[in-house]
Amino acid sequence: MLELNGKVAFVFGVASEDSIAWAICEKLAAAGVILYLGYQKRFMSRIFQLKEKLPAIAGFYPLDVAEDELTAEFFTAFATENPGMKADILIHAIGFAPKGCFDRPILFVENEDINTAMTISANSLQRCLRHALPFLNEGSSTITLTYAASTRFVPSYGIMSMAKAALECWTRELSCHLGPEGHRINAISSGPIRTLAASGIPGIGKILDHVAANAPLRRNVNQDDVAGATLWLASSLSSGVTGQCIYVDAGYSITMVPEYAIE
Repeated sequence: MLELNGKVAFVFGVASEDSIAWAICEKLAAAGVILYLGYQKRFMSRIFQLKEKLPAIAGFYPLDVAEDELTAEFFTAFATENPGMKADILIHAIGFAPKGCFDRPILFVENEDINTAMTISANSLQRCLRHALPFLNEGSSTITLTYAASTRFVPSYGIMSMAKAALECWTRELSCHLGPEGHRINAISSGPIRTLAASGIPGIGKILDHVAANAPLRRNVNQDDVAGATLWLASSLSSGVTGQCIYVDAGYSITMVPEYAIE
């Protein structure tokens, strides 16, 4: 296990114990990282119940990336309780699209729903970093979560495909903008995982079955797989890595034609 004793992390996106973000919290905590979580108020009671399971969580503050002033609330609250403290790691595990993005053909999705999906799932990386920058130590590492639908068609993923493509673009742009100050920004492209967020994607069960049957490792990845890669990106072992999209998907992204097609 890598040791990151005394490092501080902002973690955005924990919704339940099944969240990839929660597995990341556990992995970072085991390495000695002190955690400060941003939570949506609708998940407040659920998140506060998790505090007893992970003593490394030093604070919780409201965070709503849908609006600029509500994003700023997190950092204002953090600075008030922890004057002078800065973080070394920022985990952006935020994604959301309204039901209207999934229950109709993509051609007929309303502009308001598209804008919501893009704002929360992609543009929020820029918003979070803009407010976080005064509270990040030089040499910080930011990790966001994406999905291979950013570059290929996945049935029923729709608008979220565009959002993930934009998120990866933000990763590249921000890494170039903040690189001269030593800040690194990378994305992890995870294979499909059954989480609270994924449950809203039509056909997720069949997608999981297909990936498990055709990925080179013949399995789906899990939250812990992603958390392990996150720990590496958060550590000095990845100090020369920025602006990258790291695939943690049991190798599925390297395949094209499944073997059963020629059997």
